[in-house]
Amino acid sequence: MFFRAIVFIFWGAMVASLAAAQEPVKPKLTPRIITATKQVALFTGLETQLLQAVQKKDKAAAEAMVTDGFNIDLPDADPLPGDDWLDSVMAKDYALKSYVIRQMSVVDLGDAALVKYDRSQASTKQGKPDGGEFFVIDLWKKTGDTWKLANRYVAKISSTVPTQKDIRPTGKG
Repeated sequence: MFFRAIVFIFWGAMVASLAAAQEPVKPKLTPRIITATKQVALFTGLETQLLQAVQKKDKAAAEAMVTDGFNIDLPDADPLPGDDWLDSVMAKDYALKSYVIRQMSVVDLGDAALVKYDRSQASTKQGKPDGGEFFVIDLWKKTGDTWKLANRYVAKISSTVPTQKDIRPTGKG
């Protein structure tokens, strides 16, 4: 009987540990000052250029930054062709008012790069709020000296735009 109890406890602990290991635990986000790598600086600049082209309704500039087969994938939706996306963000009824790129990381694959980041944006579509927080994964491809966006995977995390906190060091204890 004692042996059965030990075996039961052991197997119960094993099953519980395996069940808990299936879902990742979200670590606490602690703001800190990080020096950007060369790739993070490069792709932050490219992402910013693309978002500025959207803000300014500069379709030619945005088209020059994406590949011919560019598309956007969203959860529970068919892929959105790049031409359709450009038409929607360049339309008069869409306005990208502000954005913030955070937590960027880059995986350098030689002639391609996988870029992951969080983006907060304030925007409107047909006069109604359309912004929020997004998790973005972009695949950039390099041809010669030029990087172009080939694919974007984006998920809306929240419909609210967080207020930005000033996280600069204050020198206070």
